[in-house]
Amino acid sequence: MNQTDLKTDLHQLIENVDDKDILDAIKTILIKGVSTNSDWFDKLSYDLKAALDESINEANQGNTISHQEAMQQIKSRYNL
Repeated sequence: MNQTDLKTDLHQLIENVDDKDILDAIKTILIKGVSTNSDWFDKLSYDLKAALDESINEANQGNTISHQEAMQQIKSRYNL
């Protein structure tokens, strides 16, 4: 079977699938196959990249808190 025939068969199979979970899985596989050269970081928004850069810079400057303190702040903020 050549590549064109295989694509045609795949199109026909996908057309007959009614299960959304299967379609989502196929989509995931195809996206990974198409975008093997891309980095997840490239897909982030500009604002999120800027926030991550700012967080990294703060951590590099020693502006961090312990996990225990972070959990205490979260519990206090959300009444947990």
